[in-house]
Amino acid sequence: MKRGWILFVSLLLALSLPLMAQHTPRGKGRIQGVVLDQFGKPIPDATVEAVHLESGFKRTTKTDEEGKWAILGLGTGMWRITARAKGYFPASTEQFVRQLSRNPDITLTLRKMSGLEALMSDKKAMKNLEEGNKLFEEGKYQEALEKFQEILKEHPDVFELHINLGNIYYELKDYDRAEQEFKYVIQEAEKHREKLGDDVVNDIIARAYAGIGNCYVKKKDYARAKEYYEKSIKTYANNAGVAFNLGEIYYAENNLDKALEMYKLATRIKPSWALPYYKLGYVYLAKAELEKSLEAFKKFLSLADENSPKYKEVKGLIPEIEGMLKPAKKCKD
Repeated sequence: MKRGWILFVSLLLALSLPLMAQHTPRGKGRIQGVVLDQFGKPIPDATVEAVHLESGFKRTTKTDEEGKWAILGLGTGMWRITARAKGYFPASTEQFVRQLSRNPDITLTLRKMSGLEALMSDKKAMKNLEEGNKLFEEGKYQEALEKFQEILKEHPDVFELHINLGNIYYELKDYDRAEQEFKYVIQEAEKHREKLGDDVVNDIIARAYAGIGNCYVKKKDYARAKEYYEKSIKTYANNAGVAFNLGEIYYAENNLDKALEMYKLATRIKPSWALPYYKLGYVYLAKAELEKSLEAFKKFLSLADENSPKYKEVKGLIPEIEGMLKPAKKCKD
């Protein structure tokens, strides 16, 4: 009986061997094909990887100058074939591979990355970007400029980087060159409106307009500065600094109502910023709106550095305003 059982088990193992062999990742199967871009052009030196879905076994190869590739030694079964190339999104397909007959050719089409997509997939470029930003923050503007220019050699279509160039030229006091960079950003952003969407494009353009406005402030051309600050606010009112600067220009022109509007906008965009409340206090004071002036100054004190000269100035001014309010309240009574 025992011998019969052993024989039965042996038969089962023997019967199972062909079935197991069908699932081995190695074999005599061959797959081949071509890797193309979205315009039908071959992509040389692309990596093609075949992964056996059951075992995870992998084989890889590279495409030739015509984008052609072939992988040998595959077992029967389902395989996932993936193509990758620098600057392109990867593409995959699944194919049942047979060992005893020819497998159909496989065409993998890769879509080329563009703009920030390509930049973000490039580790070297992203490292340069990080280093460039750090150098800018450290005030090493010429070194930062070289880093950003290096990135643009590999990724010339990343127009957003010209904002960084504009900011660097501004800090280097080359205001004409900075303006050129900001104007280039505005021009290119408009071309990408459909792809990026209105919010993103308007934000980029508003920042570029603000950069140009800053350049004209440095040139002491306040009329042109006002023109570009107004364009920035009209395009996308999300920059507290622009609103404040525009308020300063209106205040210098004695246009108190417009100055008031801009300082208020600055407080809405950045409620934790003390300086706009300081200026609001003085605008209301000039308009003889004492209660509003007092309210703005007290808000300033709640946000400002207690050791700053403006804090001490306002601290001493508040009792005077309160003193002016007392006779007004008595008259009302």
